[in-house]
Amino acid sequence: ERFRQLPAIDRTALDHVLLRVSEMACELPEVVEMDINPLVADEAGVLALDARVVVRRVPTTARRYSHLAIHPYPAHLETTLELPGGESLLLRPIRPEDATLEVELLESLSARTRRLRFQGGVRSISPAQLARFTQIDYDREMALVAIYREGTREREAGVCRYVCLPDGQACEFAIVVADAWQGRGLGRRMMERLVAVARERGIERMVGYVLAENDGMRELAKRLGFVEREVEDGEVEVVLFSFRSYTVAGVEISRTPGA
Repeated sequence: ERFRQLPAIDRTALDHVLLRVSEMACELPEVVEMDINPLVADEAGVLALDARVVVRRVPTTARRYSHLAIHPYPAHLETTLELPGGESLLLRPIRPEDATLEVELLESLSARTRRLRFQGGVRSISPAQLARFTQIDYDREMALVAIYREGTREREAGVCRYVCLPDGQACEFAIVVADAWQGRGLGRRMMERLVAVARERGIERMVGYVLAENDGMRELAKRLGFVEREVEDGEVEVVLFSFRSYTVAGVEISRTPGA
C-alpha cells in the first residue's frame, strides 16, 4: 500500500523473497540463524544490503525435514507414471485443496469398488473425514494421488496412503483405483511408489486389511512381496516385512531373510 507520498512497494518481489527464505529454512537444515538487515523494498523491487547466516554441521543420518516441527509439502515426491497402455499420470502427495477431487473420486466408484475399499456400504464422506484424508501430517503419514486431465480439469484416478502405527516402526496402508482405471497397472505402480516412500522414511513393515473376496488386491499384494495372514470375518491381513533386499520401482529395499 502507498504510504504518504511514497509509491507502493513491489509486493510480488517481496513475496518472492519470503518464499525463498522459507524454502531455505526447509531445505537447508544446516542454517541455524539468518539475519537480513536491512532489506530494502520499494516500487523497483527488493534488495538485501547485508545479511548474516549461522550454520552448523548436520548428521548424515538426519532425515529430510527432521529439523522442522511441521513438515512442508514434499514436492520432491512428485513423479510421472507411464502406464503400459501409454497413459501418463502425475503421482504426487495429496494437498488440502484436493478435497473436491477426493469427493468426485468417491462418488465415481461403483458399489463393489466402494465396498472393497471401505469394507462396507460407504456412500458419502463427512467434512471431518474429508479434512482428515486431505490435511495430513506428512511426517507420520503419506497419501499419493494419481492425477490426469479431463479437458481443462484435473481428475483423480486413484489414491494410496499409509499411516504410521504408534510404535513408529510399522504403518497401515490402503488403496483405491477408480473403476475406469482398473486393470491398467496403475494400482501396482502406485503401491510400488508408496512402498518406496515408506522405506525412505525408515518404516520396517507395512500392513493392510483386505476382504477375502478381493482377489485383485490379494494378488497384487502377493506380487509385491506381502505375506497373507488370515484374520476373521472374511478379512485377510497382508504384511510386507522389514525391507531388506527387496527391489521395487528400481529402488533396492531391504527385507529380513525368511520373513
